[in-house]
Amino acid sequence: MHLWMHDKMAKLVAVPCALACTSISVYAATEEGSKTHPIKPNQLPIYCAPPLKSKYIEEQPGRLQMGFSTLRKAASRYVKWTMDAYVFVKNGIMDSVQFGKDTYVYLKNPPPEFLPKVGVITISGLSGIVLARKGMGVFFPCFRYHLVDCIPHL
Repeated sequence: MHLWMHDKMAKLVAVPCALACTSISVYAATEEGSKTHPIKPNQLPIYCAPPLKSKYIEEQPGRLQMGFSTLRKAASRYVKWTMDAYVFVKNGIMDSVQFGKDTYVYLKNPPPEFLPKVGVITISGLSGIVLARKGMGVFFPCFRYHLVDCIPHL
């Protein structure tokens, strides 16, 4: 730091310390005259118990406070909706990441019957695509009727 920064910091610290060390006299004005006499801080009314006749009056909200209240109530449903959407998306992403990790571990050390099953499923899917392109059609609706009626006549 530069020298002038040290001077500034020293002044900022010195002023509150100097104010704390000074003594201040407090004078109370009486209704009878302007005679001044020093009083002790515990004689001030803020240190006395309130009179027993006092009662609590609820403060009525002003226009600005009512406006903020209306704005807060209107915005709260959108904030809640946004928070719920965030939690939903976060949980979905966390589940997807966990699924990816589990799949990676499974595919890194597959069981012995896994690769033949994948081969059969892949070959049947590719043959279904080839047959569909040649116009053979899809055989799923045939299960409602007899299987013999579904075989195309050549």
